[in-house]
Formats: sequence, C-alpha cells, structure tokens
Amino acid sequence: MDTPIIRVARQADKPAIQELTTRAFGQEDEARIIRQLEQDGDALLQVVAEMDGRIVGHVMFYLLGVRGRLSAAGLGPMSVDPWVQKHGVGKQLVNTGLTMMREGGVPIVFVLGHDWFYPKFGFTVDTTEPFQSAYKGPHFFAVRLRPGPPMSGELLFPRAFGA
Repeated sequence: MDTPIIRVARQADKPAIQELTTRAFGQEDEARIIRQLEQDGDALLQVVAEMDGRIVGHVMFYLLGVRGRLSAAGLGPMSVDPWVQKHGVGKQLVNTGLTMMREGGVPIVFVLGHDWFYPKFGFTVDTTEPFQSAYKGPHFFAVRLRPGPPMSGELLFPRAFGA
C-alpha cells in the first residue's frame, strides 16, 4: 500500500470528505455533524489523508467550550476508507492533528471513541474526571496537550452534537 499524504483539508476536499464519512460510517449522521460544525464556525482543524489523488481519511477537531473557563477542543468525527483501515491512516491523522493542536496552544482534547484506539495517543478516561459531560463513561477520553487551564468545568458541545 502506498504511503498517504497527510495534509490540512482544503475547500475542494469537502465533497470527498462528506462521501468518505458517509461510506465509512454507513450513514449520514457524522457527515451532517461535519457540515454543521463548519456552518456554525466551530471547526478548528480538518486533516485528510490522500492517496493517488483520493481522500482516504479525515479527522475533524472542533471548538469545545468549558463553562466559565478557557476553551478546549474535541476530536471527531474521524473516518478512514474501509479499504485502507488497519494500515495506520487513522494513527497518522490523529498524530498530525494532535501535533497541530499542541502547536496552536490547545490545552486539552476530548473524544468519544474506541477504547482500543485512543489510549495509544495518551487519551485516558481519568483525564475527563474533573469535567462534567453527558458523554462521560468508558468511551469518553481526553489528552492534555499542555499544563494549565481549563482544569475542570462543564463541557459545552457545539450545536452540531445536539447541544
């Protein structure tokens, strides 16, 4: 398998991202979330994996409020084309995105996801403990990218998530 090119998404990638996300999840809910995050100005960063001119992976980072405190970021949706899953594309997307979030000064990133995938990047359930969220549970993780606030508080999710 060729090595994918990992890069920041461009405007021209949007139709391919929507198609990939719908195909990877088998439904349009996550593609709708991406569109809503973009429309509402809540999208912070989108990273894609490209192979042979085709988008085969995508990850979104979005603005996540913490009531009365500084903001944080959320990760998701993330999708990888089924034909390249289990080949490290998702890992490259997350690593690149987290590096860019860290360089941008984001203090902490939250994700609702698979317990066999996100802990590889330092995400833990324990890091979410001081925060209040309806999503708390065994699949709600966070990773601290730098010390300092926010250290606790109620997480305020964007409207795209039904908040």
